[in-house]
Amino acid sequence: MNEQPLSVSDRGIATDLLFKTKASIKDLSAAITEATTGEVHELLVDELHKAIQQHEKIYGFLQDRGIYDAYRVPHQLEKDSNYISDALKRSGGTL
Repeated sequence: MNEQPLSVSDRGIATDLLFKTKASIKDLSAAITEATTGEVHELLVDELHKAIQQHEKIYGFLQDRGIYDAYRVPHQLEKDSNYISDALKRSGGTL
């Protein structure tokens, strides 16, 4: 794993983008089940595939930098805890 440091704000932006992309995947999946025309259904399926590809790219970006690892949850929780502690120190104890 090639860990390249990101600024606190860049890390926050990338992580937020990952979670928002995941939410869009869920929303698009629900919308597909409600589509009433084939044209709308096809459009939503295409957008779903794009969102899945985007999620994979963002996850890979974070994983390559050692920021996010969904497959080792205890290790990830420790990293998140350290990140929060560091962010609190940088902000003077308040977020």
